[in-house]
Amino acid sequence: MKKYIYLLIILISLQSCYYPVRKDYGVYSKSLAFSKDKKWLINNINTDVDAHHREMMSRETLKLFQELSDGKASDLKTAKSENIINHNIPFDPEDEDLKELKNNTDFNFLVNIYTFKVRNGLDGELGVQYEYKKNETFAMMDVYDIQTLKKIYSFKAYSEVSVEKGEKATIFNPSTEMMTMKNFRALLKSVKKNAVKVD
Repeated sequence: MKKYIYLLIILISLQSCYYPVRKDYGVYSKSLAFSKDKKWLINNINTDVDAHHREMMSRETLKLFQELSDGKASDLKTAKSENIINHNIPFDPEDEDLKELKNNTDFNFLVNIYTFKVRNGLDGELGVQYEYKKNETFAMMDVYDIQTLKKIYSFKAYSEVSVEKGEKATIFNPSTEMMTMKNFRALLKSVKKNAVKVD
């Protein structure tokens, strides 16, 4: 009987860890088309997570795009080391930035990912709260067609967790770092799930 009681307590605790990741594609399609002759450039990820998680994001993004494009993806760091590109690329590129890529490289698409911790009121908080507190984060991926100079894909994943005044914050309330990583992985999961292979 004690086993069942402990199990019930664990399940209730874990349920408090659950929070939905909301998704918004705006006016764009959920799908990205991948073909063997198209090359992808992954920009540096603009994020406020720690260095370990930043590196993890970069690795996971490059790995996914390498798999989907049959090895035709490269990150900005590699492109710079090979002297293909010699400067940083803005996260909200203007036509001129895309024209420069079009004229000086053979990349077809630019992938920009950025994350933001909107509120971190619950980070490090435990016990009864004397005011309403909230953690809120988002991650976003934009893809640009370098040849047409147009944005062709935009996906935002965002989440929030709150504790009302008088309620308890527990160790099971996710930190903004955890939430950011979950939002980021939702971006990659969506790309993988909705990818279209074109010959």
